[in-house]
Parts: sequence; structure tokens; C-alpha cells
Amino acid sequence: MALVITTCTNRKRKPVTDSLRASSLLQANLVELAGRWCDRLALAKPRFPASQLYAGRAFREATAAAQAIDARLYVVSAGLGLIGASTEVPSYACTVLLDAEDSIAARVTGSFVRSVWWKELNRFSPFSELLRPIISHSDGLVCAALSDAYLDMISPDLVELAATDRHRLRIFTRTPVERIAPELRDFVMPYDDRLDGPDSTMRGTRSDFASRALRHFVEHVHIAFGGNDAATDSLHVTAMLRDWRYPTRVQRERCDDDAMRRLINEHWIMSNGSTARLLRLFRDELNIACEQGRLAGLVREVRMERS
Repeated sequence: MALVITTCTNRKRKPVTDSLRASSLLQANLVELAGRWCDRLALAKPRFPASQLYAGRAFREATAAAQAIDARLYVVSAGLGLIGASTEVPSYACTVLLDAEDSIAARVTGSFVRSVWWKELNRFSPFSELLRPIISHSDGLVCAALSDAYLDMISPDLVELAATDRHRLRIFTRTPVERIAPELRDFVMPYDDRLDGPDSTMRGTRSDFASRALRHFVEHVHIAFGGNDAATDSLHVTAMLRDWRYPTRVQRERCDDDAMRRLINEHWIMSNGSTARLLRLFRDELNIACEQGRLAGLVREVRMERS
């Protein structure tokens, strides 16, 4: 049985109660904060299958990749731990990204280390499963589509895998290789910005890069060429990208929050208040730079003001 591992998404399909927003927690040291947060998780209702909770293209691409190879899908969640797609969980807002509205790092007094948060979350969360036993009890490919922050968070678990298990890893990420643990570098598939170039059929945003690379690999490398070692799989990816062109770089204007709120209001009706539509409008038509998480927070503020 193969495994597909992906990161959680900020966008949820179910409403989030105030008590399950990381921003509602009082500041505390990391261990105490993990305990408080997980106490709230244990009491939280209603609950939904994780597959019904996460929204956005990144999760859709990971789901499609898992279905293509009949793999079990797991989600690395900064708020819940490692959860299976069928696990019933509450809707929540919690991330390890530093500049996000519900960053758990902002609630920690003293230093915040992502891998330590992950360790404590796995210790206390009523929903989390342990990564290493899940991988060791499988016997197929383990495809992990991970953002920079989330790869950093779970790297110690991956490094500590038995060598035979680690060799089944295929990692998809935009993280620069020098920031990846040396023990994992051979298992990172060499996708780069050409995935967003004019020759690619899998263009998208930075936030869904890892999942798009994963899906391309599953459909065009793994299914096409069968099971190989990581070095051979890397050669196949390199060969496929060889004639692909890099995207043309666009210099976009940066706006402060007040200007962004005005623009969101101006285009609210046309976009139907959709973060995804506004993101494409700002980037593709108005040539305005805006990180997806920041835009989502501003859209929530505008929605509350308009309600």
C-alpha cells in the first residue's frame, strides 16, 4: 500500500469556532500551549472526515494523486498532528507560518521550534497518529508533498526512519536543497519553476506547487515507468523538464493592507467574496503582489465589515 502525505490548508470547508482559532489562546510556553490547545480539540464538536474539511487546489491535487495509485492519504496538520483522510476532526485555524493570523508561533512565549511543536502536538492531540509507524507498516511508495515550514516541522521524523523505509520516500517541495536535512536530499524530486512555465500542464501558485509536482510525478513518472529507486525517478523527472521553459518573471506592485482592503471591496461583488478569485484577479489582471494567506485574512476582515 502506497502513502501520500500532504500539508493542511488554511482554507476550510467548515466553519471554525472562536475557541479553535490559535489566535484565541493566551500566550504560554510551547509545552503548556500544546496542552491547552489539545484540551480544546478533545472537547470540540462537530467533527467531519478530514477529506471534507480542507479546501483549495493543493489538497485536491494530493487527493487526485492518492486516488491514481490507490494510496492512503494523510495530512500533516499544525493544529491536529498527522491525520488520515477518513479521520473525523473538528474545523480549526492553526498554522506554524509566522505571519499568519492564527500562527501558533505568535502565542508562544520564548523560542518557537516547529519540530518541538510537532512533537508535543503528537503527544497530546486526540487525533494524531505517529508518522514513523505508519510508514514502517506500509510497503509501497511514500510520496510527501510538503511546504517549506511543514517539511522543517516533520524532518526529524523522516530522518529517523529506517534506511529501507527512507528509500521509499519521494519528497516534493520548493524548499531550497541547502535547507533540507542531508539524509533526505536524495529523495527530493527535482521539480523547479519550470512547473509553472509555458510548457507545463500543471501551472499554479506557489502554495500548491508541492501537490502539483506530486500529481505530475504520480501520473507521468510512477505510473508510466513503474517502481524505481529515487535516483532513477529523479532522472525521469529531469528528462521530462529538460525542454520546458521557465516562466517569465512579472514584477508586481505591492500594496499596504488599507489599499488591499479598498481593492477587495471594489471587486467584492464581481468575485463573490472568493479569496481564490480575488487572488487571480490581483495577480493576473491588476498585477498586484499578495501572498495567499495574507489575502485570506484581509478577505475575512472585509467580510466581517460588510456583514
